[in-house]
Amino acid sequence: MAGIIPIKLLKLIYPIKEPDFTRDRPLQVLALGLGRTGTESLALALDELGYGEVYHGWKTADFPGCYVQWARLGYAKYGRHSKPALLNRAEFDRIIGHCGAVTDLPTAAFGPEMLRAYPDAKVILNRRRDVDAWYESQKKTVARLFSDWRSIVPALFETELFWTWQCVRFVVIQMAGGDFERNGKEMYVEHYAQLEAECRKQGREWLDWTVQDGWEPLCKFLDKPVPTHDFPAGNRVGDFEARRARLHAKQFQRALRNIAITVLLLLVAFAAAWHRATVR
Repeated sequence: MAGIIPIKLLKLIYPIKEPDFTRDRPLQVLALGLGRTGTESLALALDELGYGEVYHGWKTADFPGCYVQWARLGYAKYGRHSKPALLNRAEFDRIIGHCGAVTDLPTAAFGPEMLRAYPDAKVILNRRRDVDAWYESQKKTVARLFSDWRSIVPALFETELFWTWQCVRFVVIQMAGGDFERNGKEMYVEHYAQLEAECRKQGREWLDWTVQDGWEPLCKFLDKPVPTHDFPAGNRVGDFEARRARLHAKQFQRALRNIAITVLLLLVAFAAAWHRATVR
């Protein structure tokens, strides 16, 4: 819908307050690996290592208005009328200016642009060595978001869900050319190749890391002491849908209420029209 109808107009239909952060701390770490590569575990670890607020896909729900800006940036990068000039530090800071580190989608979708916008941040390319395993995990979780009418219809009747859907459409789905099942594996390979090429172009060091590597290489790269306890674990495949349902429970309740009100009003209007037609 965004792209056909301008975002400014959509905001009149689905009004929501957008965050407007300015950078209040250095952005020290860019973890630009795709989702389902240990991003939540890594976010928990970075938080423990003292990087303050760490941005992660689940945390977007803390400021639902941020989805408008993510959709705007997604359309600027992936839309038919791309606007690369919009993909700059000031625009990113509007939604991540309060963060000392970032992980996961949506930020990873703008990896090369993030590397250019934050030249002093340390770079982690978190990944899974088994691309097939990553593909299956992504297909069962993130790639399924707003993939059928049961989730799309409620999004048309609730503002926060609507903008979540637009973010997914113009960031997550467009990363894979609009068809994850067909293009997902190729997108995975290209994502990391682009980031490595950009780092080489900038003469910039990066850490290749998997969640199985744990604390030691991560802390060595970040020049942090190694904790003595186990590396954090989070966001397993089986937990994804249940967690999403809990996260969006109130929004879906509001959507169902709005659908019921709309249906009731339509029935009343139909009954009134039928009554006028039959009494003539």
